[in-house]
Amino acid sequence: MTGSAPNRSAPHPSTEGPDSGGGHERAFAVLAMHRLGRRAEGCSAIVRWLGLRTGRWVGVVDRSGAVVAGSPPDPAVAAAVAAGVEVVLARGLRTFVGDGGPAGDLLLMLLDTPADDAFAVLVFAGADGVPRSLAADAATVLGTWWSAETTRRARRRNDDAEARSREAVLHLLMSRHVATARQIAAALSPALSPPLPDPVRVHVVECASDRRGEVVDRCREATAGNAWIVRCPVHARHVIVIAPAADARAGEALEVGLTGDIEGCAVGSGDAVALHDTAVGYEQAFHALAVARAHPRRWTRFDRRLDVAALIEPAGRAWAAAVLAPLLSYVPARSGDPDAQELVATTRSWLAFSMSATRHLKIHKNTLVGRLRHIEGLLGRDLGGAEQQAVLDLALRVVATPRSAVVSTDSGGELDDLLRLPAVQHWARALLDPLSHQHRGAGGAVLEATLRAWLRSDARLSATADTLGISVPGARKRLCRLEQELGRSLLRSPSARHDLWLAVRAVDLAAAGATV
Repeated sequence: MTGSAPNRSAPHPSTEGPDSGGGHERAFAVLAMHRLGRRAEGCSAIVRWLGLRTGRWVGVVDRSGAVVAGSPPDPAVAAAVAAGVEVVLARGLRTFVGDGGPAGDLLLMLLDTPADDAFAVLVFAGADGVPRSLAADAATVLGTWWSAETTRRARRRNDDAEARSREAVLHLLMSRHVATARQIAAALSPALSPPLPDPVRVHVVECASDRRGEVVDRCREATAGNAWIVRCPVHARHVIVIAPAADARAGEALEVGLTGDIEGCAVGSGDAVALHDTAVGYEQAFHALAVARAHPRRWTRFDRRLDVAALIEPAGRAWAAAVLAPLLSYVPARSGDPDAQELVATTRSWLAFSMSATRHLKIHKNTLVGRLRHIEGLLGRDLGGAEQQAVLDLALRVVATPRSAVVSTDSGGELDDLLRLPAVQHWARALLDPLSHQHRGAGGAVLEATLRAWLRSDARLSATADTLGISVPGARKRLCRLEQELGRSLLRSPSARHDLWLAVRAVDLAAAGATV
């Protein structure tokens, strides 16, 4: 074997082949390699093209001789290539030409890679002369591709790290850990991550999953970089925007601009809420999105209603604390097991997203199921039914609600006592009013019967259809109509099933009391 001088562009009489012909042919080859390099698998595509063009084994190898791009070589070729790489490393060569014995002639050309530890060599192995000019052009093209790909990978890593940090901040805000969320937000790049606003307005944008990048850019432009924009970790078609509530113009730009310019886009917007109530704002925006899907303008804002947890809180805090006491006071037997705070977070996520909580919490399905069984054992409740889920959801929301300035002398008693409170009765009637006979006539009766059947069926679509004696598509159509009438999401999580169960129960209690 013999090594050449570092100047890889120098001609080598014994290695000129037919591919070193006229300038037009060489230009065609370079253009073809550049076009192949624009593909996602650019390096492999160029290597395959070179092998077909020259009839030789072509590959890109690392410092150990392992193939980075190209088909696996014969053992003889692999041994010759490994020996050639050793010579390149030992002598500091950029080009090496040698006799590979049974492998035929070898040509190795070092690629220009951007990182010191990114060592790559283009190799030609064949039975006769190696085309040096084509190899030199290929090494240049591959070096350019390698540099561009390294830059793209670094950008993707940075984007992924930023996205994970934004998702972590969102998760903390949803769990009301505002101080920690502010600390993480402050540690990120100020140019890409503005300070968390307070108060906020949450927008949920729905679009095709492959257009979320475009939507993120448009949201950043519409809010002048002042909003927190997160790709939803649960719903692949959603982008969550946490914008300053005071910037009404930005909200209009999001709603009108996105839905007008991006086909199939829909936007739901919540009310202005304090930063620690981001979870409330998100649920409001999610329910508004359910209405926006069928609205002609494709965007709607949440229909302001009083929060039942805030209404119950003064009298119901003791009730909620009693319901959750086994969970809130839980201390794991082993330090590595989930503690009370982690189990509470798991419960909240599951009540909101059902089994999609695995994507929200970044845990395996079996882990979620195991935790839910443990939570059921602690609380002594079967959480498979809509009633127990509604009770647990209300209790968690009550204990998370800031303490009211009004001091209640009532311990709250049982849940039914709380649902009989005048303010709660007013809330329930307002929520269900779109289904009243006065407003909807016979159609309202059908929708109310559908709602009750859905709740009795634990919000399962197929069971609801069986209860009503109709097809599953028919039941889905009715529930979609209910979403429009109530202004709440039913078919997608987080759904309003918990509030609706409470409202129906409150109305039934009032009706039963009136007949006594």
